[in-house]
Amino acid sequence: MNNNRGLWVAVIVTAGLVVAFAGGGLAWLGGTPAPLAILAGAAGFAGFVGLALAVMTFLTRTQG
Repeated sequence: MNNNRGLWVAVIVTAGLVVAFAGGGLAWLGGTPAPLAILAGAAGFAGFVGLALAVMTFLTRTQG
């Protein structure tokens, strides 16, 4: 995984964008005002990317 770390970060960030758009869009469709829906999407992005990067870091440090 160390050789492909940049690729994994790109995949994680791309998946985080999908989570953010889905979270913000569903919040907006559910009747949440647009600014709060944007914040919901941003929170989903930050939570997903933060957790995924923490897991990636943990896995790379335990392998070697």
